[in-house]
Amino acid sequence: MSPTITQSTLAQRLNEGKLPVGEALHFAMTLADALRRIHDSGHVYGTLTPSNIGLTGTRVELADPPELAGGVTPYTAPEVLHGDPPDARSDIFSFGAVFFEMLTGHRAFDGENEASLIAALTDSAPPASGSPLVDRLVASCVAKDPAVRCQRMQKIIMELKLLSVAARRAEAPAPHRGQAEAQLRAEISQLEARVAARMESHEKAAAQMHKAHETALLQMQQEYLRSLTEMQEAASGAVSTLSGQLAEMRAMGDQAVARVEHTMEPLGQRMADVEETLQDLRKRSVALQETVSADLNGIEQSLTTHAAAIDSARTAMAQTDDLVERVVEALELLQTSVLDQHEERAALID
Repeated sequence: MSPTITQSTLAQRLNEGKLPVGEALHFAMTLADALRRIHDSGHVYGTLTPSNIGLTGTRVELADPPELAGGVTPYTAPEVLHGDPPDARSDIFSFGAVFFEMLTGHRAFDGENEASLIAALTDSAPPASGSPLVDRLVASCVAKDPAVRCQRMQKIIMELKLLSVAARRAEAPAPHRGQAEAQLRAEISQLEARVAARMESHEKAAAQMHKAHETALLQMQQEYLRSLTEMQEAASGAVSTLSGQLAEMRAMGDQAVARVEHTMEPLGQRMADVEETLQDLRKRSVALQETVSADLNGIEQSLTTHAAAIDSARTAMAQTDDLVERVVEALELLQTSVLDQHEERAALID
C-alpha cells in the first residue's frame, strides 16, 4: 500500500518557518520553470502569492489565478499598484518576494496596514538575507523600476542553478574537501564572478537601451504633440479663413439675388408684352391664313375656268383650221377649173 501524499500550499508551509536551503532552491527552480512556460506561451500569471502555490511532495503546482484580482498583497509589483496591467516583469517581482520569504521565513515587504504596505512595496528594499548571492538575485527581481528589473525567467533559473551549486558545495562534509576540491571551488567562484559580471553588464546595457528607447519615445511623443498642435492651429486658421470666405460668398450671393430680382421685374413686364404681341401675331396669322386660303380657292376656280376657256379656244381653232383648209382646197379647185376653161376657150379661138 503506497503512502498517501498530502497537498498543501506554500503559505501553510511558511507558517511553520523558513524552508531548508536545498528544499527552498528546489521549489524556487520548479516555480520559476512553471512561470517561464506561462510567459513563453504569451500569458501572465499576475497574482502570484504563497497561497496560490500548491506543494505535493516535491512538486509545485500553480492554482488558477482569480479572474478579478483585487487588493494589495506583499507580493504586488509597484507598477501594478500604480494602475499598470501585470506583465512578466510583475510576475518576476512577486517571485523574488516569495523566494526571499522561503529562504528567510520573513516577508520581503510588510506593513501594519495597507498604506504602510504600499509604502514598503514602492519605496523600501528587502532586508539582507545573510547571503550576498541571494541578496543580489532578490534585488534584481524586486527592483522598483520594471525596466531595471530582471526581464526573463530564464536568467533567474540560471542564477538559481548557480545558487544550488554553491549551496551543495557549502554543505559538503569537511573530510572530502581536499586541494582538488578547493581548486574546483575557486574555478567555480571565478566562473560565477564572470557570469555575474557578464549578467550585470547585460543588465546595464539593457537598462541603457531601455532608457534610450524611452528617450526616443518621449521625443517622438513630443514631436507628435507639436505636429498635432501645429496641425490644429493650421486647421483652426483654415476654418476661420473659410468661414470668412463663406460669409463673403453669402453676402455676394444675396447681392446677386437682389440684382436678379430687381432685373426680373421689368423683364417680366417685357415678357408679358412680348406674350401679348405674340398672341396678336397669332390672331393675325390665323386671319391671314384664312384670307390666303380663300384667295387660293378663288385662284384655283379662276384657273379652272381659264383652263376650260383655253380648251374651248383650242377646239375652235382646230375647227377654224379645218375650215380654212377646206376653203383653200375649194379655191385651188376653182382656180384649176378656171384655168382649164381658159385653155379650152383659147383652143376654140385658135
